[in-house]
Amino acid sequence: MTMPEQPARRRFRDSVQPIPAHLRPAFEAYVLEHYRSFLLAINLIAAGAYYSYVFADAILIPDMAWASVVTRTTLVAVGLVNIFLVFRFSRNLLLLDLLMPVHDLICAVAWFELLKRSHSPDVPTFLYASVIFVLLCNLGVRVSFKGTLWISLAISAVVVGNVALLHPGDPKALLVFVVVYLPVLLFSLFIAWTNITSVRRAFLADQEERWQQAQLYDLNQRLQALAITDALTRVGNRRAFDQHLSERWALMEQVGQRFGLLLVDIDYFKPFNDHYGHQAGDRCLAEVARVMAASVGQGQLFRYGGEEFAILLPLEGQPQLLLAAERLANEVRGLKILHQHRPDGHGVLTVSIGAALSENPEAVQPQDLFALCDRLLYQAKQEGRNRVCLAA
Repeated sequence: MTMPEQPARRRFRDSVQPIPAHLRPAFEAYVLEHYRSFLLAINLIAAGAYYSYVFADAILIPDMAWASVVTRTTLVAVGLVNIFLVFRFSRNLLLLDLLMPVHDLICAVAWFELLKRSHSPDVPTFLYASVIFVLLCNLGVRVSFKGTLWISLAISAVVVGNVALLHPGDPKALLVFVVVYLPVLLFSLFIAWTNITSVRRAFLADQEERWQQAQLYDLNQRLQALAITDALTRVGNRRAFDQHLSERWALMEQVGQRFGLLLVDIDYFKPFNDHYGHQAGDRCLAEVARVMAASVGQGQLFRYGGEEFAILLPLEGQPQLLLAAERLANEVRGLKILHQHRPDGHGVLTVSIGAALSENPEAVQPQDLFALCDRLLYQAKQEGRNRVCLAA
């Protein structure tokens, strides 16, 4: 029996793998939301750091001081324009991530050109400041390790190659420089890899949290739907009816939107169940509910209990209420469900309906309206069933 994989270990494993294609848009959106400001800041900091070396140039290679000012001013100005254009108009994540390393490479080439033209005795010492280029290159990226690796190798080739040119015939000086430079390169690459995997790990954790929240929301929605849905007929249950009746009543009081309430009861349903069986009774309830739900249109149908249903309808007056109630009764009769064991000998399934408008003077609150319709339904049954009774 294998042990289940720990979530943290799984996220770590996934974080060192390429982001799957189907998650790539979400990953890019996540990085842009959380790290765009950082990438912009690191570009500006790198530009400021590069320009600040104009003072070091003035001290250590004074013969190139003026050329340093011109070179650095030009490169920083061009870099700032690039930064503005890229961060203002582009959403290309790779471009945003590698803009500073590319500027870094260009600046490294330009700086070594200054050193090669200088006759200052401090040039061999000043060479060690070149490690700043590979540090800035690797410490600022958050997305592409492969991109920063290739640019780091290009910067390293520029640095080591120019150090070799500045120490012709002196392999010992080159070896000492490489011994100092190589750990800085490897350490900064490790930090870059750590930062990039941390971003991916954070993204995967965010995706997992979002998935769990979506699952929880979906479960809650289904539970809420089950709590207010009748399992047999798939219409609202008594709880849903009470809630919607209160909401419609409040809406009527606020904006004057009237509605009608209809209570519908299947005639002689107990004899139907007794003679045809409970399964046939369940099929009958489901079929009647289906037909009534289709008939009420913009209204809402609820199974209030047993064979009794309640309907809320947005209506303007008594004629519309009567028309809706008679249409419901006709639709149920039109099903022609056999009911040969009813005492009145009618032969098919029918319904009795009691209905009233919300503006009825007897209805001071929602419970009054329901009680009124219940009395009208009882009246319809007393008068022989298979009929509609409306409040005057």
